[in-house]
Amino acid sequence: MKLVFKDNKIIVFLNKKLDLDKINLENYFKKLFFEIKDKYNLKLNGYYNINVYIDKYYGSIIEMEDEDLDYYNYFNQIDMEIKINKTTFLYEIDYEYINKEILDKTIIYKLNNKLYFKIIDQSILNKIIECSKIIYDDNVREILKISKKVKI
Repeated sequence: MKLVFKDNKIIVFLNKKLDLDKINLENYFKKLFFEIKDKYNLKLNGYYNINVYIDKYYGSIIEMEDEDLDYYNYFNQIDMEIKINKTTFLYEIDYEYINKEILDKTIIYKLNNKLYFKIIDQSILNKIIECSKIIYDDNVREILKISKKVKI
Protein backbone atom coordinates (compact mmCIF):
# COMPACT_ATOMS: atom_id res chain seq x y z
CA MET A 1 0.00 0.00 0.00
CA LYS A 2 1.29 3.42 -1.00
CA LEU A 3 -0.28 6.72 0.12
CA VAL A 4 -0.11 10.03 -1.71
CA PHE A 5 -1.56 13.27 -0.35
CA LYS A 6 -2.75 15.58 -3.11
CA ASP A 7 -4.85 18.70 -2.54
CA ASN A 8 -7.75 17.61 -0.31
CA LYS A 9 -7.37 13.94 -1.28
CA ILE A 10 -5.69 10.87 0.06
CA ILE A 11 -4.79 8.51 -2.77
CA VAL A 12 -4.18 4.89 -1.82
CA PHE A 13 -2.45 2.63 -4.33
CA LEU A 14 -3.52 -0.93 -3.55
CA ASN A 15 -1.97 -3.51 -5.76
CA LYS A 16 -4.81 -5.92 -5.01
CA LYS A 17 -8.40 -6.50 -5.96
CA LEU A 18 -11.24 -5.55 -3.62
CA ASP A 19 -14.44 -7.41 -2.82
CA LEU A 20 -17.08 -5.22 -4.47
CA ASP A 21 -19.91 -6.13 -2.11
CA LYS A 22 -21.12 -2.79 -0.65
CA ILE A 23 -21.15 -3.91 3.02
CA ASN A 24 -17.71 -5.52 2.72
CA LEU A 25 -16.37 -2.38 1.03
CA GLU A 26 -17.65 -0.10 3.81
CA ASN A 27 -16.12 -2.35 6.46
CA TYR A 28 -12.87 -2.50 4.48
CA PHE A 29 -12.70 1.30 4.26
CA LYS A 30 -13.37 1.74 7.95
CA LYS A 31 -10.45 -0.61 8.69
CA LEU A 32 -8.35 1.23 6.11
CA PHE A 33 -9.10 4.59 7.78
CA PHE A 34 -7.99 3.24 11.15
CA GLU A 35 -4.84 1.73 9.62
CA ILE A 36 -3.96 5.06 7.98
CA LYS A 37 -4.69 6.93 11.22
CA ASP A 38 -2.38 4.68 13.20
CA LYS A 39 0.40 4.29 10.65
CA TYR A 40 0.60 7.95 9.57
CA ASN A 41 -0.65 9.57 12.78
CA LEU A 42 -3.38 11.46 10.94
CA LYS A 43 -6.69 12.79 12.20
CA LEU A 44 -9.24 11.16 9.91
CA ASN A 45 -12.86 11.84 10.55
CA GLY A 46 -15.64 13.39 8.53
CA TYR A 47 -17.55 12.64 5.40
CA TYR A 48 -15.51 11.24 2.52
CA ASN A 49 -16.29 10.82 -1.14
CA ILE A 50 -14.44 7.71 -2.16
CA ASN A 51 -13.70 6.80 -5.75
CA VAL A 52 -12.40 3.30 -6.31
CA TYR A 53 -10.68 2.74 -9.65
CA ILE A 54 -10.34 -0.94 -10.51
CA ASP A 55 -8.12 -2.43 -13.19
CA LYS A 56 -8.12 -6.17 -13.85
CA TYR A 57 -4.31 -6.35 -13.87
CA TYR A 58 -3.22 -3.83 -11.25
CA GLY A 59 -5.98 -4.00 -8.68
CA SER A 60 -7.34 -0.82 -7.11
CA ILE A 61 -6.53 2.82 -6.59
CA ILE A 62 -8.64 4.66 -4.05
CA GLU A 63 -9.17 8.41 -3.91
CA MET A 64 -10.62 9.64 -0.62
CA GLU A 65 -11.73 13.27 -0.56
CA ASP A 66 -12.82 14.92 2.69
CA GLU A 67 -16.01 16.97 2.36
CA ASP A 68 -15.13 18.92 5.53
CA LEU A 69 -18.60 18.87 7.09
CA ASP A 70 -18.60 20.16 10.69
CA TYR A 71 -21.09 17.60 12.03
CA TYR A 72 -18.78 14.64 11.38
CA ASN A 73 -15.73 16.48 12.67
CA TYR A 74 -17.48 17.54 15.87
CA PHE A 75 -18.60 14.01 16.75
CA ASN A 76 -15.36 12.38 15.49
CA GLN A 77 -17.25 10.14 13.05
CA ILE A 78 -16.45 8.74 9.63
CA ASP A 79 -19.04 8.38 6.90
CA MET A 80 -18.59 7.85 3.20
CA GLU A 81 -20.06 7.63 -0.26
CA ILE A 82 -18.35 5.02 -2.42
CA LYS A 83 -18.26 5.05 -6.22
CA ILE A 84 -16.80 2.13 -8.15
CA ASN A 85 -15.08 2.84 -11.48
CA LYS A 86 -14.01 -0.21 -13.47
CA THR A 87 -11.43 1.05 -15.90
CA THR A 88 -8.19 0.29 -17.64
CA PHE A 89 -5.05 1.78 -16.20
CA LEU A 90 -2.42 3.22 -18.49
CA TYR A 91 1.25 3.53 -17.63
CA GLU A 92 3.27 6.54 -18.74
CA ILE A 93 6.85 5.43 -19.34
CA ASP A 94 9.95 7.34 -20.38
CA TYR A 95 11.76 6.06 -23.45
CA GLU A 96 14.83 4.88 -21.54
CA TYR A 97 12.84 2.22 -19.64
CA ILE A 98 11.29 0.54 -22.66
CA ASN A 99 12.49 -2.96 -23.46
CA LYS A 100 11.34 -5.79 -25.73
CA GLU A 101 9.47 -7.63 -23.00
CA ILE A 102 7.34 -4.57 -22.24
CA LEU A 103 6.74 -3.92 -25.94
CA ASP A 104 5.55 -7.48 -26.57
CA LYS A 105 3.01 -7.45 -23.74
CA THR A 106 1.42 -4.01 -24.08
CA ILE A 107 -0.53 -1.80 -26.44
CA ILE A 108 1.18 1.57 -26.88
CA TYR A 109 -0.52 4.92 -27.30
CA LYS A 110 1.24 8.17 -28.12
CA LEU A 111 -0.01 11.63 -27.24
CA ASN A 112 2.02 14.87 -27.10
CA ASN A 113 5.36 13.05 -27.25
CA LYS A 114 4.43 10.83 -24.32
CA LEU A 115 3.96 7.08 -24.44
CA TYR A 116 1.16 5.32 -22.58
CA PHE A 117 1.17 1.57 -22.21
CA LYS A 118 -1.88 -0.63 -21.74
CA ILE A 119 -1.00 -4.01 -20.23
CA ILE A 120 -2.28 -7.10 -22.02
CA ASP A 121 -0.27 -9.66 -20.01
CA GLN A 122 -0.20 -9.79 -16.20
CA SER A 123 3.38 -11.09 -16.14
CA ILE A 124 4.95 -7.64 -16.76
CA LEU A 125 2.93 -5.72 -14.18
CA ASN A 126 5.71 -5.47 -11.58
CA LYS A 127 8.28 -4.41 -14.16
CA ILE A 128 6.06 -1.72 -15.60
CA ILE A 129 5.00 -0.35 -12.19
CA GLU A 130 8.65 0.24 -11.25
CA CYS A 131 9.31 2.60 -14.13
CA SER A 132 6.00 4.31 -14.80
CA LYS A 133 3.41 6.76 -13.66
CA ILE A 134 -0.04 5.18 -13.37
CA ILE A 135 -2.89 6.95 -15.17
CA TYR A 136 -6.23 5.80 -13.78
CA ASP A 137 -8.94 8.45 -13.74
CA ASP A 138 -10.82 10.38 -16.44
CA ASN A 139 -7.49 11.01 -18.12
CA VAL A 140 -7.51 7.41 -19.39
CA ARG A 141 -10.65 7.96 -21.47
CA GLU A 142 -9.25 11.18 -22.87
CA ILE A 143 -5.91 9.59 -23.77
CA LEU A 144 -7.56 6.60 -25.43
CA LYS A 145 -9.92 8.87 -27.35
CA ILE A 146 -7.40 11.30 -28.83
CA SER A 147 -4.11 9.40 -28.89
CA LYS A 148 -2.76 7.18 -31.63
CA LYS A 149 -1.76 3.55 -31.33
CA VAL A 150 1.87 3.11 -32.24
CA LYS A 151 4.37 0.33 -32.78
CA ILE A 152 7.91 0.70 -31.55
